[in-house]
Amino acid sequence: MGVNFDKSNFDRIFNELKDEFPFKDYIDNIYYWEMKTLISNLFKLSIDLKNKNLLDIGSGPMDKTAIFANYGCNCYAVDDLSDPWHKLNDNLKLIKNFSKKYSINFKHQLEGDYSIPFKEDYFDIATSFCVIEHLHQSPALLLNKIGIHLKTNGYGIVVMPNSVNLRKRIDVLLGKSNYNPLEEIFFSDSDEGIFRGHVREYTLKELKDIVRWSGFNIIFASHFEHLAEAKLNPIFSKIYKSLGNLIPSFRSGIVTIFQKPSSWKEVKLTQDQYFKYYPAPVKK
Repeated sequence: MGVNFDKSNFDRIFNELKDEFPFKDYIDNIYYWEMKTLISNLFKLSIDLKNKNLLDIGSGPMDKTAIFANYGCNCYAVDDLSDPWHKLNDNLKLIKNFSKKYSINFKHQLEGDYSIPFKEDYFDIATSFCVIEHLHQSPALLLNKIGIHLKTNGYGIVVMPNSVNLRKRIDVLLGKSNYNPLEEIFFSDSDEGIFRGHVREYTLKELKDIVRWSGFNIIFASHFEHLAEAKLNPIFSKIYKSLGNLIPSFRSGIVTIFQKPSSWKEVKLTQDQYFKYYPAPVKK
């Protein structure tokens, strides 16, 4: 039995965060529809947030972590804050000052050292917003981190773009790329390290697969629409959403909510597993 979602309370939280956040227009309508959809689904699933310990992995500037803080979570967050814009001017200081306003226990990771200095088997909820698609390594590494730090029956939440949404399908039909803009990688600064844009996006089925392969029990998985609400005019937004209602995989985002079972074990990746799916050439 779900719990009623109070939209007016969410709107109040959103507007307060938007006013408090130190970067103009960063918290926008895309953020609104994404977080409103997620929080309302958590209420439907009767997942209580008050006084729960939450770990946000790859938190960025903690704008989304702060939503959970407003709903009563004791929030912890980790990120290397190494996107180009993070390093401009005094942005790092502004981000950290913002986190302190919401009592978020933030660990600034060193680039290349993504250890998490918080308790294992401790958190009620672990979140990862739009992180997995940026990884140059197996997503199992991030999902292992979630499992290590969640307590038994704790909830993991992964949110990311849908690799086969309607806009991307139309682009491919028109002979355009379904990847992020070319300028994003061409003009990325090699002196700053590896490219930090999208490396591998997933379909909902693929997201469910990697969560299951990582040993978790999925309790909710869905497509959702947030970009059409924010980017299109009312007429095109209505058409886009109607098509998404008919074919959910047309929608812009995907989310899965899962639990850590008592039998959970960290996934150990081996070369043998890789060669099972991609056999090595046999010597003549």
